[in-house]
Amino acid sequence: MWVRNIKQLFLVGFLGLALIGCSSSPKPTEEAPESTPMVNDVAVETIVEEDIDAVRAAKARELAAQKAELLATIQNGVVYFDFDQSDVKSQFYSIIKANADYLSLEPTATVRIEGYCDERGTREYNMALGERRANAVKRALIAEGVSPSRITVISYGEENPAVEGHNEAAWAKNRRAEFSY
Repeated sequence: MWVRNIKQLFLVGFLGLALIGCSSSPKPTEEAPESTPMVNDVAVETIVEEDIDAVRAAKARELAAQKAELLATIQNGVVYFDFDQSDVKSQFYSIIKANADYLSLEPTATVRIEGYCDERGTREYNMALGERRANAVKRALIAEGVSPSRITVISYGEENPAVEGHNEAAWAKNRRAEFSY
């Protein structure tokens, strides 16, 4: 009998808990407006926006410094060639890479590559050789990821020598390709 009373007690307790669990809680008639978190009387949203602006400004300064550094590097960058050759020598790939890096930072910039020769050879031959030299540098820039549409090529042949003279030292300085922005 004693077990029967315990069973009834558990049954009543279970039904009571079930009724309490099923009862609905009253809904608030008006929800409280969400408040913006504050830090020292300043909205957190304002702090986040100021931080974003500061990060953007820092990135802009860093980008400008990179551009200035690359521009200084490429300012006097010239690719020189051996006599009667249009192959870019490996020692000049750093100049080409610096120009490619600058063009990647300046998406609207275009470059003109000017090919030159020394005074030896006919005018027609030197014009063609100057163009081959400029095109060799253009291909190297394209290999570095520069779009061909941003590069123009012109040959001046033996016109506009960098150094006046009729010796090997002068001729070596005149066999070149220059970058013009």
